[in-house]
Amino acid sequence: MALAACDSESFDKSRLYSDGVVDRQRVVSNPGVPGKEVGCQSSSKAPSQLHSASVERSYRVGPGDNLKFNIFGETGLTDIVARVDGGGYVQLPIVETVKVAGRTTREIQQDVKQSYSDHFNNPWVTVELVHAESHPLYFLGEFNSSGVQYLEHPRTLLESLALGGGLTQDAYLPGARLIRNNTMCIVDLHGLLKEGRFEHNIQITGGDVIFAPRKEDMQVYVLGAVGSPQALPFGAQGRTILEALTMAEGPDGNKALLDEVRIIRSYSTTEGELLVVNVDKMLKGQALDYPLAPGDVVYVPQDSVGEWNDVIEMILPTLEVIGGIVTPIVLVKSL
Repeated sequence: MALAACDSESFDKSRLYSDGVVDRQRVVSNPGVPGKEVGCQSSSKAPSQLHSASVERSYRVGPGDNLKFNIFGETGLTDIVARVDGGGYVQLPIVETVKVAGRTTREIQQDVKQSYSDHFNNPWVTVELVHAESHPLYFLGEFNSSGVQYLEHPRTLLESLALGGGLTQDAYLPGARLIRNNTMCIVDLHGLLKEGRFEHNIQITGGDVIFAPRKEDMQVYVLGAVGSPQALPFGAQGRTILEALTMAEGPDGNKALLDEVRIIRSYSTTEGELLVVNVDKMLKGQALDYPLAPGDVVYVPQDSVGEWNDVIEMILPTLEVIGGIVTPIVLVKSL
């Protein structure tokens, strides 16, 4: 049962359904349909557009790149290797500085030919990219070749994952994230790789970070009416809700509403579930303890939740401080 994200300010219990153990509601913050919003955003910034369609394939030169220039037939002007400086210029004999940043090798060739035409009759000029460093791509976590790779031409997300040598067996794909300009992008790597959702095969740009955590390195978050709200390591064996509450110094016995504990569960940056768990029954031995999933946010309310957006406003500041990048803030906000 898939439901769109709640637009009402009031929490609507009629959207929940019981699976025999807990009440749950599927939430989709981005249906993943071409034409819908697919972008990068944090809790405080509006999304910038991401593009899944093919774009220009020509490489745009930037600072740190090395270019080889040949002005054939002219003494001392062959096999000149020049590094693009921080201002986007290269130094060449006779013509001195040439602006190259943001241009393709073909465009640079035309500029250099024009510059040397003032000194030679119809010069034959070639320009070649020999070493690219201006468009780094960072692979963090469970990649076979983690570290930095350099984009020598524009690539899609799938092509970029191959540069990282693919994911290891320990990678927790639902927790994988694409980070751009210090914001988390609404891109579902799990849906792309496992379900063929190619609208998420967006164009990668220089400076992007692709992060793939290990399942045991993920965290769960316990917030609300507990003794010590905090992030807890998920661990190799996982966590249950009673174990997590105990590690957070237990619920506040005078305030905690234990029959309506919320679990915000994320399957990707775009999809997840809201679960309502009766912890009071568990403590009384009337129900079994409930296993948590990596990245779960457990919220213990102080009283009946009428305005869910008010709860989200209470959760977000703490979650942003302790949660780090692996928690999909955009999905939490859509609940």
